[in-house]
Amino acid sequence: MKKVNIALNELLHQYNLSINQLHLLTGIRRATLSELANGKRQRIQLEHIEKIANVLEIDDINKIITLIEIDDESSTS
Repeated sequence: MKKVNIALNELLHQYNLSINQLHLLTGIRRATLSELANGKRQRIQLEHIEKIANVLEIDDINKIITLIEIDDESSTS
């Protein structure tokens, strides 16, 4: 089973930024960025992806969003 992964923690580390700094640069709420970084947000606005990409000068959306394989616990029983 696949799941969409927002690589925000990796980007913050790579660009040496905090959630607060990214909030100031993008205007995206701190709580929203924190939820994205912790995988607790079920929906993401394309506008947020665009703002992050513009601020970090990212041309490839795959650096922000990836598909990851997760264990399907229901098939293991």
